Amino acid sequence: MGTTEIIYLDVMTVPAFDAESKIPHTAYTVCRQQGDGIALASAWTLRDAVRLFRQIYKVKEKVAIKLRRPFKPQYSGKLSPADSYSIF
Repeated sequence: MGTTEIIYLDVMTVPAFDAESKIPHTAYTVCRQQGDGIALASAWTLRDAVRLFRQIYKVKEKVAIKLRRPFKPQYSGKLSPADSYSIF
């Protein structure tokens, strides 16, 4: 048996609300540094985000994908007192 290639993905979460069912849930974005940019895929479920990532970036099924924890919340657009930078 050969060695299995492993890639690690960061996971970002964003709170979402389903207007039809009226229930909150979480959407997911998986990403990794790739060359000079970032490779990413987003979906309503983590499984779908990983599947989309594989499809977009042609990651073969034999390549193991590991998820880094803890998951990070996506930027909400609101600055908190802990933010040390200005958007102006």
